[in-house]
Amino acid sequence: MKTFISTEGREAATRLAAKCGTKYIYLTQIASGFRKPSGRLTLLLERHSEGKLSRYELRPDLYPKAQSEQQISKCSS
Repeated sequence: MKTFISTEGREAATRLAAKCGTKYIYLTQIASGFRKPSGRLTLLLERHSEGKLSRYELRPDLYPKAQSEQQISKCSS
């Protein structure tokens, strides 16, 4: 999240937050490690960032990388 905000900029992060039904300040709290996004928000962030954010990077405790890659490959088949 921190990389997304720094590379894409505040305006893009604000638009992303709005698409996901949250606020920019909440995204900055996620970026700083103060908060964790819910499972639902994690999936919304991944979808609306067009893959720039990944579920397994945002919440590896909920979405381990190997499991996420298996789900993606099933959807592609």
